[in-house]
Amino acid sequence: MPFIPVTRRLTGEFTSAGPVDVVFNLFSPLGEKSWVPEWDPELLHPPGVTWERGLIFRTKEDRSDAIWIVTHLDHPTHHVEYHRVESNRYLARVEVQCTALSAVETVVETTYEFVGLSNEGNEEISAMTEDGYRRKMTRWRDWIEAYLMR
Repeated sequence: MPFIPVTRRLTGEFTSAGPVDVVFNLFSPLGEKSWVPEWDPELLHPPGVTWERGLIFRTKEDRSDAIWIVTHLDHPTHHVEYHRVESNRYLARVEVQCTALSAVETVVETTYEFVGLSNEGNEEISAMTEDGYRRKMTRWRDWIEAYLMR
């Protein structure tokens, strides 16, 4: 029987008390270091690049390393898309869109689309819920707010 990947799309948003340029930059590989606990990306290629389309970097995850590729980056519209691969688990397309509500408030919309690459990945994706994703967005908002208050 051929392998059939499980897929799931989760979208959420939150409002952050920060200017759109500042908040958007918090979603760069190095920007996330300032607010995501234990986030420590290893920038791989091209050398000397910190955030541009085509950047490849690696992070240590709970179960394995993840390889990330910046597949779209538009600074003027505050939009970024990453593809994240954990080869024994799943592939995820991660999209972040930041929109200014005012000079000091930003709406952050995030979308994760998962495709299972193994039975283990399929099981993880099947266990993901909208409620769990909402809790993740609340956690992100709280971490960003704590960082911006410093």
